[in-house]
Amino acid sequence: MKRQLAYFLVVFVGFLALAGHFINYLPLNNFIDNDATQWFDIIAGFAAFLGVINLLQLHLNKIVNKKSHWKYSLFTLSGFALMIIFGFIYNGSNVSMGPHLKEEGSAFYWMFENIYLPLGASMFALLAFFVASASYRAFKIRNFEATLLLVSGIFLMIGRVPVGQLIPWWMSLEIYICLIFALIAYRFTDKKIMFYYLIISMTIIPFIILYLNLSNLNIFSIPDFQEWIMNVPATAGSRAIMIGIALGTIAQSYRIITGREKSILGD
Repeated sequence: MKRQLAYFLVVFVGFLALAGHFINYLPLNNFIDNDATQWFDIIAGFAAFLGVINLLQLHLNKIVNKKSHWKYSLFTLSGFALMIIFGFIYNGSNVSMGPHLKEEGSAFYWMFENIYLPLGASMFALLAFFVASASYRAFKIRNFEATLLLVSGIFLMIGRVPVGQLIPWWMSLEIYICLIFALIAYRFTDKKIMFYYLIISMTIIPFIILYLNLSNLNIFSIPDFQEWIMNVPATAGSRAIMIGIALGTIAQSYRIITGREKSILGD
Protein backbone atom coordinates (compact mmCIF):
# COMPACT_ATOMS: atom_id res chain seq x y z
CA MET A 1 0.00 0.00 0.00
CA LYS A 2 2.84 2.39 0.78
CA ARG A 3 4.35 1.84 -2.67
CA GLN A 4 1.00 2.27 -4.39
CA LEU A 5 0.42 5.52 -2.52
CA ALA A 6 3.87 6.77 -3.53
CA TYR A 7 3.20 5.86 -7.17
CA PHE A 8 -0.14 7.67 -7.00
CA LEU A 9 1.47 10.83 -5.62
CA VAL A 10 4.17 10.79 -8.30
CA VAL A 11 1.66 10.26 -11.12
CA PHE A 12 -0.82 12.83 -9.76
CA VAL A 13 1.73 15.59 -9.18
CA GLY A 14 3.46 14.81 -12.48
CA PHE A 15 0.28 15.15 -14.53
CA LEU A 16 -0.73 18.21 -12.50
CA ALA A 17 2.59 19.96 -13.23
CA LEU A 18 2.34 18.96 -16.89
CA ALA A 19 -1.20 20.28 -17.16
CA GLY A 20 -0.13 23.61 -15.66
CA HIS A 21 1.93 24.33 -18.78
CA PHE A 22 -0.96 23.70 -21.18
CA ILE A 23 -4.05 24.89 -19.29
CA ASN A 24 -4.51 28.62 -18.74
CA TYR A 25 -6.16 28.41 -15.31
CA LEU A 26 -4.90 30.99 -12.78
CA PRO A 27 -5.04 28.88 -9.56
CA LEU A 28 -3.32 26.00 -11.33
CA ASN A 29 -0.68 28.30 -12.80
CA ASN A 30 -0.02 29.86 -9.39
CA PHE A 31 0.39 26.42 -7.87
CA ILE A 32 2.88 25.35 -10.53
CA ASP A 33 4.87 28.61 -10.51
CA ASN A 34 4.89 29.30 -6.75
CA ASP A 35 3.72 26.50 -4.45
CA ALA A 36 5.29 23.62 -6.39
CA THR A 37 8.68 25.32 -6.47
CA GLN A 38 8.53 25.87 -2.70
CA TRP A 39 7.67 22.22 -2.21
CA PHE A 40 10.65 21.33 -4.35
CA ASP A 41 12.96 23.47 -2.18
CA ILE A 42 11.64 21.80 0.96
CA ILE A 43 12.10 18.31 -0.47
CA ALA A 44 15.58 19.26 -1.70
CA GLY A 45 16.46 20.43 1.82
CA PHE A 46 15.43 17.08 3.29
CA ALA A 47 17.31 15.30 0.49
CA ALA A 48 20.45 17.25 1.41
CA PHE A 49 19.96 16.24 5.04
CA LEU A 50 19.67 12.57 4.03
CA GLY A 51 22.80 13.01 1.91
CA VAL A 52 24.69 14.29 4.94
CA ILE A 53 23.57 11.29 7.00
CA ASN A 54 24.62 8.94 4.21
CA LEU A 55 28.02 10.67 4.03
CA LEU A 56 28.55 10.21 7.76
CA GLN A 57 27.53 6.55 7.65
CA LEU A 58 29.79 5.82 4.70
CA HIS A 59 32.92 7.39 6.16
CA LEU A 60 32.29 6.17 9.71
CA ASN A 61 31.91 2.65 8.35
CA LYS A 62 35.22 3.06 6.52
CA ILE A 63 36.98 4.24 9.68
CA VAL A 64 35.51 1.57 11.97
CA ASN A 65 36.33 -1.28 9.59
CA LYS A 66 39.62 0.34 8.50
CA LYS A 67 38.93 -0.15 4.84
CA SER A 68 41.31 1.02 2.13
CA HIS A 69 42.13 4.74 2.33
CA TRP A 70 40.19 5.08 5.58
CA LYS A 71 42.56 7.82 6.74
CA TYR A 72 41.17 10.14 4.08
CA SER A 73 37.76 9.68 5.68
CA LEU A 74 39.20 11.18 8.88
CA PHE A 75 40.04 14.38 7.00
CA THR A 76 36.59 14.43 5.40
CA LEU A 77 34.77 14.08 8.71
CA SER A 78 37.10 16.58 10.40
CA GLY A 79 36.37 19.19 7.76
CA PHE A 80 32.67 18.40 7.95
CA ALA A 81 32.66 18.85 11.74
CA LEU A 82 34.66 22.11 11.58
CA MET A 83 32.30 23.68 9.06
CA ILE A 84 29.29 22.59 11.16
CA ILE A 85 30.84 24.20 14.25
CA PHE A 86 31.73 27.44 12.47
CA GLY A 87 28.36 27.54 10.72
CA PHE A 88 26.03 26.83 13.65
CA ILE A 89 27.96 27.16 16.95
CA TYR A 90 31.04 29.37 16.80
CA ASN A 91 30.71 32.77 15.16
CA GLY A 92 34.09 34.49 15.34
CA SER A 93 32.73 37.91 14.27
CA ASN A 94 30.61 40.74 15.61
CA VAL A 95 27.55 40.00 13.45
CA SER A 96 24.73 37.66 14.41
CA MET A 97 24.50 34.01 13.43
CA GLY A 98 23.35 33.57 9.84
CA PRO A 99 24.77 36.75 8.30
CA HIS A 100 28.18 35.71 9.67
CA LEU A 101 28.44 33.20 6.81
CA LYS A 102 29.24 36.09 4.44
CA GLU A 103 31.10 38.29 6.94
CA GLU A 104 34.82 38.53 6.15
CA GLY A 105 35.83 38.44 9.82
CA SER A 106 33.96 35.23 10.69
CA ALA A 107 35.64 31.87 11.13
CA PHE A 108 33.33 30.26 8.57
CA TYR A 109 34.26 32.85 5.93
CA TRP A 110 37.98 32.38 6.70
CA MET A 111 37.68 28.61 6.25
CA PHE A 112 35.78 29.06 3.01
CA GLU A 113 38.21 31.60 1.54
CA ASN A 114 41.49 30.06 2.70
CA ILE A 115 40.81 26.33 2.59
CA TYR A 116 37.79 25.47 0.45
CA LEU A 117 38.48 27.83 -2.48
CA PRO A 118 42.19 26.90 -2.79
CA LEU A 119 41.24 23.21 -2.72
CA GLY A 120 38.65 23.82 -5.44
CA ALA A 121 41.22 25.70 -7.54
CA SER A 122 43.66 22.79 -7.12
CA MET A 123 41.02 20.32 -8.30
CA PHE A 124 40.31 22.39 -11.42
CA ALA A 125 44.06 22.71 -12.05
CA LEU A 126 44.37 18.92 -11.95
CA LEU A 127 41.41 18.68 -14.32
CA ALA A 128 43.50 20.33 -17.04
CA PHE A 129 46.01 17.46 -16.88
CA PHE A 130 43.21 14.88 -17.00
CA VAL A 131 41.80 16.62 -20.08
CA ALA A 132 45.24 16.61 -21.71
CA SER A 133 45.62 12.88 -20.97
CA ALA A 134 42.15 12.12 -22.34
CA SER A 135 42.87 14.20 -25.45
CA TYR A 136 46.07 12.24 -26.05
CA ARG A 137 44.15 8.96 -25.94
CA ALA A 138 41.28 10.30 -28.06
CA PHE A 139 43.55 11.78 -30.75
CA LYS A 140 45.18 8.46 -31.62
CA ILE A 141 44.50 7.76 -35.29
CA ARG A 142 42.62 4.45 -35.20
CA ASN A 143 39.94 5.05 -37.85
CA PHE A 144 38.42 7.77 -40.03
CA GLU A 145 36.38 9.30 -37.18
CA ALA A 146 39.45 9.54 -34.94
CA THR A 147 41.34 11.18 -37.80
CA LEU A 148 38.63 13.82 -38.18
CA LEU A 149 38.76 14.45 -34.44
CA LEU A 150 42.54 14.84 -34.54
CA VAL A 151 42.52 17.17 -37.56
CA SER A 152 39.74 19.38 -36.23
CA GLY A 153 41.41 19.51 -32.80
CA ILE A 154 44.70 20.63 -34.36
CA PHE A 155 43.00 23.36 -36.37
CA LEU A 156 41.10 24.57 -33.31
CA MET A 157 44.24 24.70 -31.18
CA ILE A 158 46.26 26.51 -33.86
CA GLY A 159 43.45 28.94 -34.66
CA ARG A 160 42.92 29.88 -31.00
CA VAL A 161 46.53 30.88 -30.31
CA PRO A 162 48.19 34.11 -31.57
CA VAL A 163 50.64 32.21 -33.80
CA GLY A 164 47.69 31.08 -35.89
CA GLN A 165 47.17 34.67 -37.03
CA LEU A 166 50.71 34.73 -38.44
CA ILE A 167 50.41 31.64 -40.65
CA PRO A 168 50.34 32.77 -44.32
CA TRP A 169 47.84 31.43 -46.82
CA TRP A 170 50.37 29.32 -48.71
CA MET A 171 51.42 27.51 -45.54
CA SER A 172 47.78 26.74 -44.76
CA LEU A 173 47.45 25.36 -48.29
CA GLU A 174 50.50 23.15 -47.78
CA ILE A 175 48.96 21.83 -44.55
CA TYR A 176 45.72 20.97 -46.41
CA ILE A 177 47.64 19.19 -49.14
CA CYS A 178 49.56 17.11 -46.58
CA LEU A 179 46.31 16.22 -44.81
CA ILE A 180 44.68 15.13 -48.07
CA PHE A 181 47.62 12.89 -48.92
CA ALA A 182 47.59 11.49 -45.40
CA LEU A 183 43.96 10.47 -45.91
CA ILE A 184 44.55 8.83 -49.30
CA ALA A 185 47.95 7.34 -48.50
CA TYR A 186 46.51 3.83 -48.13
CA ARG A 187 45.60 3.85 -51.85
CA PHE A 188 49.24 4.06 -52.91
CA THR A 189 51.14 0.79 -53.03
CA ASP A 190 54.41 2.52 -53.87
CA LYS A 191 55.18 5.21 -51.28
CA LYS A 192 57.86 6.77 -53.47
CA ILE A 193 55.26 7.60 -56.12
CA MET A 194 53.04 9.11 -53.43
CA PHE A 195 55.95 11.23 -52.22
CA TYR A 196 56.61 12.51 -55.76
CA TYR A 197 52.94 13.41 -56.19
CA LEU A 198 53.02 15.20 -52.84
CA ILE A 199 56.05 17.29 -53.81
CA ILE A 200 54.53 18.15 -57.20
CA SER A 201 51.20 19.14 -55.61
CA MET A 202 52.86 21.29 -52.97
CA THR A 203 54.84 23.07 -55.71
CA ILE A 204 52.21 23.57 -58.41
CA ILE A 205 48.93 24.12 -56.53
CA PRO A 206 50.04 27.37 -54.79
CA PHE A 207 50.80 28.89 -58.21
CA ILE A 208 47.39 27.78 -59.47
CA ILE A 209 45.74 29.43 -56.46
CA LEU A 210 47.67 32.63 -57.15
CA TYR A 211 46.77 32.54 -60.85
CA LEU A 212 43.07 32.13 -60.04
CA ASN A 213 43.32 34.88 -57.37
CA LEU A 214 41.88 32.61 -54.66
CA SER A 215 44.46 33.29 -51.94
CA ASN A 216 42.04 35.55 -50.05
CA LEU A 217 39.52 32.80 -49.37
CA ASN A 218 38.66 32.29 -45.70
CA ILE A 219 39.59 28.63 -45.91
CA PHE A 220 43.24 29.63 -46.22
CA SER A 221 43.03 31.54 -42.93
CA ILE A 222 43.27 29.04 -40.08
CA PRO A 223 41.57 31.37 -37.52
CA ASP A 224 38.62 31.83 -39.91
CA PHE A 225 38.55 28.10 -40.63
CA GLN A 226 38.45 27.20 -36.94
CA GLU A 227 35.62 29.69 -36.44
CA TRP A 228 33.71 27.90 -39.20
CA ILE A 229 34.34 24.56 -37.45
CA MET A 230 32.96 25.99 -34.20
CA ASN A 231 29.94 27.69 -35.83
CA VAL A 232 28.84 24.96 -38.25
CA PRO A 233 29.89 21.35 -37.48
CA ALA A 234 30.38 21.82 -33.74
CA THR A 235 27.12 23.75 -33.34
CA ALA A 236 25.22 21.16 -35.39
CA GLY A 237 26.63 18.35 -33.27
CA SER A 238 25.86 20.10 -29.98
CA ARG A 239 22.30 20.81 -31.10
CA ALA A 240 21.83 17.19 -32.06
CA ILE A 241 23.06 16.15 -28.62
CA MET A 242 20.70 18.62 -26.92
CA ILE A 243 17.77 17.33 -28.99
CA GLY A 244 18.66 13.78 -27.98
CA ILE A 245 18.86 14.80 -24.31
CA ALA A 246 15.48 16.52 -24.58
CA LEU A 247 13.87 13.44 -26.14
CA GLY A 248 15.43 11.25 -23.46
CA THR A 249 14.13 13.59 -20.75
CA ILE A 250 10.64 13.46 -22.26
CA ALA A 251 10.72 9.66 -22.41
CA GLN A 252 12.01 9.34 -18.84
CA SER A 253 9.45 11.88 -17.56
CA TYR A 254 6.67 9.97 -19.28
CA ARG A 255 7.80 6.73 -17.62
CA ILE A 256 7.88 8.45 -14.21
CA ILE A 257 4.50 10.19 -14.37
CA THR A 258 2.82 7.05 -15.67
CA GLY A 259 4.30 4.85 -12.93
CA ARG A 260 6.40 2.72 -15.30
CA GLU A 261 9.71 3.75 -13.75
CA LYS A 262 10.41 1.63 -10.68
CA SER A 263 13.86 2.95 -9.74
CA ILE A 264 12.50 6.11 -8.09
CA LEU A 265 11.29 3.99 -5.16
CA GLY A 266 14.40 1.89 -4.90
CA ASP A 267 13.32 -0.99 -7.14
